[in-house]
Amino acid sequence: MNIETFFNNDEAKRFYFPGRIFIGPGVSNNALELISEYESIAVVVDRVFSDSELLSEIKQKFSNKQCNVWVIDGAPFAQDVMTFIERMGSMPQVVISFGGGSAADFAKSIILYELFGALEGVGVGKKLGMAKRVGSMRPTYIAIPTTAGSGAESSRYYVTYDKTTHGKVYGKTWEIVADWIFLDPLFLSAMPPAALVGCAFDAFIHLFETLVAKHESSMFGEMFSLSGIPKIMNAIHFAVTKDQRDESVHEELLYGASLAGVAISNVRTGSIHEAAGALLELTTLSHAETLFVFFRGAIEQYLEKISHLEKSLIAQLRLLPEFENFRTMQDIISWWEMIFQQVGLDKKIREAVKLIESDLENARRHIFNRVYSDKVWITKESPITLTEKDIWHLVDNSLHRFGIKNNI
Repeated sequence: MNIETFFNNDEAKRFYFPGRIFIGPGVSNNALELISEYESIAVVVDRVFSDSELLSEIKQKFSNKQCNVWVIDGAPFAQDVMTFIERMGSMPQVVISFGGGSAADFAKSIILYELFGALEGVGVGKKLGMAKRVGSMRPTYIAIPTTAGSGAESSRYYVTYDKTTHGKVYGKTWEIVADWIFLDPLFLSAMPPAALVGCAFDAFIHLFETLVAKHESSMFGEMFSLSGIPKIMNAIHFAVTKDQRDESVHEELLYGASLAGVAISNVRTGSIHEAAGALLELTTLSHAETLFVFFRGAIEQYLEKISHLEKSLIAQLRLLPEFENFRTMQDIISWWEMIFQQVGLDKKIREAVKLIESDLENARRHIFNRVYSDKVWITKESPITLTEKDIWHLVDNSLHRFGIKNNI
């Protein structure tokens, strides 16, 4: 049985994760012990942490061995991945990502190229179930996330971008899930509130879309979602509303993000993600911020069909004192809207979305086509079958909510 091509259905379910996760203050130091047995290493590090003590210790351990470092600043580009591979000359025995989702996707792409000889579309469409190259040797992958968002370290999805077209170079395979994941809350302490909220919302959407997938969902994924969502929201409540930034808050966010990466890898992303991905290409907004644009509209479209899941989620949230008055999914939506407004993200999104008004017809069509092209979601996995009218409604109402007043 090929785990890459087996998807859940009404008759048969599976839940898979090939990695190991450790969480706690200082757990990242375990990476130093793990790498001692290797002779060659590649480190992809976020610029923020390029002068960190941990990176210095890694370099020290490999002072007499082969150590290649790529400092990433911004989005991961496919061309940069190839440049780094060429610079190294040979594939390292171990790859470390030390940073956020961009560092993880860059590191995963190194492994991907070694295994499949390509970066584009592995595990998607005609390349679903693609065989590994004969003689390829998969490096050990160690991930040390410094943000708590997409859970890229625990996800089988990867996304890089083409430097020329800015189009996505993406795909999925279980081969790129990190072997060792060290969730160290110490690295989240420097994140500003707005960035923390954006990352947390990204993880929330992964867990929510896992929960509502119609056929590919499973009891395991539901368990992850019902555990992770309350932890994420509880942590953001304390971080933003109470200005409490301690290890317990950061641990809950890291935990939720990694759960999100595992959970969404076992289903598929939905219309929120597809619409957001299209808008991302048209604005300067982050992934999480574009997700927020379509958040309310997408959920309201199929709210009546997920009442049983809504009840389960509300019941879990009500166990926490901060959310004991919640009654419906509308309370969750309104809470996130309040949090985004509190950290200034709502205003930022409105300003960015307004800029597409000058080419509104093309922008609308671009977003519509992205959602409409995902036939598996709109006809099978969405809680309701999404018609063309439904998708246009989602696009126009969402843009209108963020300042576009004269939709075509």
